[in-house]
Amino acid sequence: MRPRLTVLVALGTLACGGGPGPGKPVPQSPQETLAQFMSAVKANDLSRMGTLWGSDRGPAADWMKGNELKERLTVIQKYLAHAGYRVVEGPLREPGHDDTQTFRVEVQRVTACTFVAPMDLVRTKGGGWVVNDVHLGSLPTPGGTCRK
Repeated sequence: MRPRLTVLVALGTLACGGGPGPGKPVPQSPQETLAQFMSAVKANDLSRMGTLWGSDRGPAADWMKGNELKERLTVIQKYLAHAGYRVVEGPLREPGHDDTQTFRVEVQRVTACTFVAPMDLVRTKGGGWVVNDVHLGSLPTPGGTCRK
């Protein structure tokens, strides 16, 4: 009886795993990922941001420790909080790096501060796209003076 139970448990595990969970669709284009990420930033939805930000390994929500992820996304959200945005250039491709695309995004903060932020997106090993680098060092600090 014991081997039979082991096989049933193994089959049940296989049947339940293996793909993204409901409510976590993987964007298939960099433009779609960027739009969803900026919507999540505006809504202060750190959970959704975690499914759209990461590395070629996939969304950070799948592999980063919860506290570290929350801290990083909170900082990113503060820097990119906006009343609106628009893509001014992109996707730009780096020769030899087909899995990375860069966009230049004009961000309009609620405080009447407008700046252009470079954002790199990377294709995950699973085939979707995630925001990889928002270049925080090049952005004006939240609540500080706005530089262009």
